[in-house]
This record gives sequence, C-alpha cells and structure tokens, in this order.
Amino acid sequence: MSKIGIVGAGLSGLAIANRIKNSVVFESESRPGGLLRTETLKGYTFDTGGSHIIFSKDDKILHEILDAIGDYVEHRRRAYIFYSNRFIKYPFENGISMLPAEERFHILKDFVENMIKEKKEPKNLLEWFYYVFGREITDRYLKPYNEKIWKRDLEDISLEWVGGRIPNPPVDDVLRSAVGIETEGYTHQLKFFYPLKGGIETLARSLAKGADVRVSERVSWIEAGEGRVYVETTEGQYEFEKLVYTAPLTNLPKIMDCNEIKGEIQKLDYNSLTVVGLGVKGEVPDFHWLYFPQDDIIFHRIAFLSNYSPYMAPEGCSTVIAEISRRPGERISNACDRVIDNLADVGFDFNVEVCGTWEWEHAYIVYNHHYREAVERIRAYLRERNVIPFGRFGGWEYLNMDEVMAKAKALAASVIE
Repeated sequence: MSKIGIVGAGLSGLAIANRIKNSVVFESESRPGGLLRTETLKGYTFDTGGSHIIFSKDDKILHEILDAIGDYVEHRRRAYIFYSNRFIKYPFENGISMLPAEERFHILKDFVENMIKEKKEPKNLLEWFYYVFGREITDRYLKPYNEKIWKRDLEDISLEWVGGRIPNPPVDDVLRSAVGIETEGYTHQLKFFYPLKGGIETLARSLAKGADVRVSERVSWIEAGEGRVYVETTEGQYEFEKLVYTAPLTNLPKIMDCNEIKGEIQKLDYNSLTVVGLGVKGEVPDFHWLYFPQDDIIFHRIAFLSNYSPYMAPEGCSTVIAEISRRPGERISNACDRVIDNLADVGFDFNVEVCGTWEWEHAYIVYNHHYREAVERIRAYLRERNVIPFGRFGGWEYLNMDEVMAKAKALAASVIE
C-alpha cells in the first residue's frame, strides 16, 4: 500500500508528487501537465493552455520554480490594453497618462470624488469596482473586460474573487498617471520569467521527473472507509492512507458516492477556454500580451510567445496565441479565421503560416454567491474521508503557479508529518 494517491497530473498534482516521493499519480491524459501544455506545429511552439508566465512575491518559491525549469529568460513586462483604437499601458489606471488631457481630467475628477464621497459597502464584484475605482475607470475598462472574460453579470460574482487577486489601486499611481506622469502598477509581475526552451510545459516535465505518474490511467471509482481510500482505475485497484484530489470537483459525482454534497457541487461554476495559435512569418510588435475589452473582438487576450523566448518560432518568424473565454458547452466556430480577422481589425495584418485550435473544458473558476458555503462543505466532506481537495480545480480556487507551489509545499509537509 502506498501512502498517498494523487488524482490528476496538472501543476497541482505534480507539485505534490514532487514533494511526496512515495506517492502515485493517476492522469487520464497521455502526458502530464494539464493546462501547462506545449505543442509544436511546423516549427512553431504554442502554449496551448493559454499564456503562462513565472513570477512571485515569494523569492524562495520563485527560485524553486526557476531551478526546476533550468535555463530561462527574464523580462520586464510589456503589457497593454486596446482602448479607443490605441494601446495603453496595463493596468488601465496606469495607462491613463497615455490618454488625451480631457479624458484624463474626467477620470481623475471621478476618482477623487469617489474617494471622498460616502459609499455603501460593496456586495458583489461590480459594486466593488465602483467602490474602489469609481465610475469612469469601471465603465471604460473594468466592467466590459470582466463581463467579457467571465460571461456573467458582474453582480453575480462574489467578493471572494477580489481577495488577494485585484489589488486596490495605489492613489499616488492613479494621480500621477492622470496628470500625465508615467507609472507602473502590479509590480509583483512587472518582472517575470519564462523557460528558454520547450515552452511552459518545461515546468511540468521537470516536476514529473522522479515521480510515479501513471499516464493514460483514468480513475473510475473512489471509495473511502475505515481510514483508507480505495481507488479503482482503468488499470487496476489501489489502496491509500490519503488521496489528494486535484481533478475538477464537478467531475467527482461520476467517480465517488457523494450524494450528501451533490447539491453543493452543482452550485459550482466555471468557464471554459479556447486557445488559437498562429505561426506568423516575420516579426510581431514588441509586446508580451494585450487585453481586449471590446465585444466585437472574439479574444480577450493575445500573447506574443516568440517575445517570451526566441525558441518559440523558427528564425525570422513569430508565435502568437489568442485566448477566448467561453461558457461550458459553448462552441466557437471558425475560431482561426475569426481571430485572424480580428487581429487585422486592430492593425495586426499578419502573414499566417500555421493555425491551431485547442479546447479546454475547465479553465477559470467563477466565484458566484454560492461559492464559499458550497466549497467549505465540499472540502469538509472530503477531508473527513481522507480525500484532500487541492489546487485550482480540486480545491476550486483560482491560484497562480507560485501559489500552487507554495500551497503544495505546505500540504506536503502536513501530509508527511
């Protein structure tokens, strides 16, 4: 009997397995990595799970990740927002300095008036945007962009999303930008890192080394009882002291008797993702990634991966990916053609040589108003049965890569102890 079983070999599962050497990981796909997936088409290399960068406020965790990937490239962020037919600096409140004086005045006036007026405490994401940023910044960018990526009324998104994810704007930065002084925000990701070769899957491959990862082995049933967890897969039966579950919680009723929490699981919400990759002849603009809040543009973000590392494209060529958030079950027709057309609409008339499309069912956790109560009950129910929910989909919380690594370190220590 192995001590620890792990369901799912995405970043969360691999981060745990890397720290618990006598663990066994079950992965239904043919190789580990989850959203940390990289594919090569005709010499062009794409991160097919979306744009991932490496950064962290925690120096120890950052260096652990960098040590794992080996050779890497260091960058200073060059991210912008497409707004009023121009590209302004990201985040929006730091791009105000690039706007016409009259527009800067209206934004500054509203921001200051919002700071000094009496306001009701916010109860949802939209109210929080108005509470913190004011009406001008919210209506110009935050509301349309977030409605586009979440595909929900922002009043239906709870404040749990805000905690630790969207920092309050530094007043000094907003004031400087509004009067035309260049400034930088979100400094925790201002400097970021990326693997020199192999794309973001380099991290997954490194974490998988030395771990017992059973690829193409799908978990078909989980049974908990008498201080043990029994797992049946397409290849056999196993017994564990504890099971770390990192696969989507919404899939759990198919493989475990959990009728007591089935109602809570049904309250969980998420979004899916379509990624379109373009292999482009010639160079692309000197950007890392760009945001698009406009309804008539299919993608919410594009990233120029060949600006992350020169090894992502053949010499003299470039690699671009477009990310399209969608509701579960929604299908994007003619994605390649629509992305190419929209890029031309915003001034990027690329000579496209290769186009690929990748679909992901689970991509973003949606923090609805049922979130806290439902997740707390689900987690408690599973832990009572020696099943530990963990990660973005197993723990049902939006985590960046460094947060996954830090929480995996803490969880592994507690499990080993």
